[in-house]
Amino acid sequence: MPAVALAALVVAAAALLGPASARAAQGPENLARKATATASSEYSAQYAARLACDGVIPLPATQDDVGRAWAARGNSHPGGVVFTLQWPQAVTVAEIVYYGRTGWLWEENWKDYEAYLDAEPGKGQPAVKGTLKPGHGPQRIKLPKPTKASKLTLKFLSNYGGPNPGASEIQVYAESPPDAALGKFIAPSAIDGFVLAAEPVEESPKLAARLKAGQLGFTKLVVVQRHHINCSHVYTYHCEGQKNGGGLFLYDVTDGSLTKLLETPDGQIAGCDLSYDGRTILFSLRKAPSPYYQLYTIGVDGAGLKQLTSGNHYNYDGAWLPDGRIVFLSTRISQAAYCFFTPVGILYTMNADGSNQQRISANYLNDFTPAVLNDGRIIYGRWEYVDRPAIPIQSLWTINPDGTMLQGFFGNRVLDPASFIEPQAIPGSTAVLCTMTGHNGSCRGAIGIVHPANGDNSQGSIRNVTPEVRLRGITHSTNGPRGPYQTPYPIDATHYLVSRDGTILVRDYEATEQAVALAPRGLGFYNPRPLRARPRPPVRPPYNPPDTPPAAPGAPADQWATVYVQDVYNGLEPHVKRGEVKQLMVVQELRRALISSPGIHNPAFDFQRVLVSCGATYVPKKVWGYAQVAEDGSAYFKVPARQPIYFIALDAQGRAVQRMRSFTHLMPGEVQGCIGCHEQRHETLRPEPLAEVFRRKPDELVPPEWGIKGFDYASIVQPVLDNHCIKCHNPHTPPKGIDLTGDRTDYFNVSYEHLARKDQGRTGSPYVNWIPTYNGHEWNILEITPKKWGSHASKLADLLMKGHPDPDGKPRAALDDQARRRIFAWIDLNVPYYGTADTAHPDLPACRQMMPRDLRKVMDDLYARRCNECHTAKNVRVPTPWRGHKWGELGVRIERPELNTFLLAPLAQAAGGTGRCGTPVFTSKDDPDLQAVLKTFEPIHKLMRERPRMDMPGAEPAECCRLAAATAE
Repeated sequence: MPAVALAALVVAAAALLGPASARAAQGPENLARKATATASSEYSAQYAARLACDGVIPLPATQDDVGRAWAARGNSHPGGVVFTLQWPQAVTVAEIVYYGRTGWLWEENWKDYEAYLDAEPGKGQPAVKGTLKPGHGPQRIKLPKPTKASKLTLKFLSNYGGPNPGASEIQVYAESPPDAALGKFIAPSAIDGFVLAAEPVEESPKLAARLKAGQLGFTKLVVVQRHHINCSHVYTYHCEGQKNGGGLFLYDVTDGSLTKLLETPDGQIAGCDLSYDGRTILFSLRKAPSPYYQLYTIGVDGAGLKQLTSGNHYNYDGAWLPDGRIVFLSTRISQAAYCFFTPVGILYTMNADGSNQQRISANYLNDFTPAVLNDGRIIYGRWEYVDRPAIPIQSLWTINPDGTMLQGFFGNRVLDPASFIEPQAIPGSTAVLCTMTGHNGSCRGAIGIVHPANGDNSQGSIRNVTPEVRLRGITHSTNGPRGPYQTPYPIDATHYLVSRDGTILVRDYEATEQAVALAPRGLGFYNPRPLRARPRPPVRPPYNPPDTPPAAPGAPADQWATVYVQDVYNGLEPHVKRGEVKQLMVVQELRRALISSPGIHNPAFDFQRVLVSCGATYVPKKVWGYAQVAEDGSAYFKVPARQPIYFIALDAQGRAVQRMRSFTHLMPGEVQGCIGCHEQRHETLRPEPLAEVFRRKPDELVPPEWGIKGFDYASIVQPVLDNHCIKCHNPHTPPKGIDLTGDRTDYFNVSYEHLARKDQGRTGSPYVNWIPTYNGHEWNILEITPKKWGSHASKLADLLMKGHPDPDGKPRAALDDQARRRIFAWIDLNVPYYGTADTAHPDLPACRQMMPRDLRKVMDDLYARRCNECHTAKNVRVPTPWRGHKWGELGVRIERPELNTFLLAPLAQAAGGTGRCGTPVFTSKDDPDLQAVLKTFEPIHKLMRERPRMDMPGAEPAECCRLAAATAE
């Protein structure tokens, strides 16, 4: 549920169309747009003939041409398929341009054709005939001479074997259009499944001459010279792969001269931005011996160097705001990604002299490369993984310079590209130019134009202006794309600057021409900025919060904000019936402190550096409370300000019908709203009067009965199981092998192991439905159907609602509403175990695992001497958990270790064992081998007493966590 819905955006048609049609206005008029189009075969109304004349050319292999292309029904047409254009009056026809249907398969192209003017096919000679090629892009059909006609008939005689051949577009011209107006043809050899790879763009001597003559609107460029930053991830470019050298320069495009403004032999400049008046350069510089980037300004004449930031943290990626202030990224809060160990930079603002530095982001993961839109908002990349895998999503977001009105811009459910960074507003447009790249590896890839008017998660909103770099399509998780391009900057509405592996190029958006502006000179060049003044966007006025009361007695008003929802069912129907949603649960994602330790470098359950769950949520959660939903679906309530929060819609039983899987934040006193739950962002508030709920004071959140704290399984869920379940589900006689006692295991506790970890798969465990966040499970990001995930899809929740009946239907577990809601909340928070990212044991694997050091050695010896007769490769009767853990297996019980199944099974029943091994291996608990195994746990028990783990009573964070917490604001 986004924080607010955007009004529908009005855009120029050129920003929405494919490569050819975006430039069509520069050539002669496309007469097909004025004709009535019909065809002898149409696949459906969504593939009607008229859609081949709509001016839209869908991108190839994107499965996104529904309602945007013409397709015949089937590929077997013995008499051919006739496509007709009829004009009310005669027009001059000189050339026809055919664009094959390539939205799904390149084979859905016509092959042999005949064209008739004012004549029926088969009656007389065609005006022209020929053979079309398979592929994407324009194919010219030239008539022998321009001819007047009121009717054009194309008869397609054959095709290339695709199931439903057709045309993405058919254009008609009275004179031959230039190549630049049509785009580039891409042969099928360059199309591989969902991959588009065009031929390299040709060098244009004419464009090079225009550049040198200053005809592109500038004669000089501000450029950064440096080594390529070879970082491991898209979010580590500020702290990895750094090398000294280079500097800041002015490059004269007319004579090729390079003027040094600042040389950096003992450091490196990462990026720069030019002030709106064209006089002052803002840049981030790292100077040895310090590893940290700081922000500086300098005049374009090389005078007036001034340092703006300082400290033992990174300050970088600065951009000028319209009012003369600066937005930038800073790692001053000690926090790190849950899946890695580098510092996280988030959005800040400051005055031009470095004063009044203010945080405007609540992100606990990285923000990226802020810039300013033409309307004065900040646009930037943002990484998050609320209940989803970590590789995507680095999407585009907008925010006001005061931190209010945080809104998604594009890509929050796009798998490829994995990352959208370095956005820059295109002059005169609401679209942005940006770098599209992967999650792993350095920050280079393809360059694209993004305009969300076609949908904020739609393939049609992405235009690849470097088609020689392959894009797989938004539903294909590839951790890509990979390419040589980065730091793009728009020149105007037709051309842009970009660095290709250190070479500054000028290219057009249609990928028909390019020219080298500046080749590497020892080191490469990046971040080109034309040295000129540019229009200053409007200054966004600061938000003036209304006079609203505090959310709780004694709480300061400036710590709270207000959210209103017009109709929660907007986006939930028909899966959720009206009246079904009763509450919204407000949840905060908790940050992880930046620490360095052996445990951080030894993750578990994929890449959890400080373990939180068994492969479900990466992040611990805190429930702030519940807001009531009115009968009409509206809600009006207070939320904590400056925190990463999201909402979960609950039914009368407290079970989630939908969750956001994305977070928002509000600034103190801010009032923001949304029209529904998972609605499209371009929708707007209905013009009907506001519901009665909005006319009263906002509701205070009802806090959870367990308190406002990190959701800790051991203290919140386990007491319910202790009270209602362990009489039966204990280690001695567990029904169906399910032990629900609370003894701690190496990572978790026993009941969590059985309910959440054991036998897990694509949708969680057999009893609890949860969202896997392992790499390779990116498909689940796209699954947002209400009730698909969580308690509504969990066998455990259904059992509890029915009272866990016996075979006769008699309830066996009479949980009250409060107890059930605890378990439902745990499931719908995506089964967290730990309620904190702090650790008492930074040296242990994943900062949690308490495993006896000698257990494996002792068990292997025991196995070889006394168990090998049954437990061999050819005759395995039961698992051997001491031989290594897998994600779906149970952990090792460290409290009361004698109750581990691998010790109970070989122990005789008369001695208190289960006897699962048949002939007892241990006839007594005093067996020396059994005692040797138990002795390996003694160091762990000592550690538990002296330094309890964070799920144990008396636990305290380690010193490194306490020091890191001291940097939090």
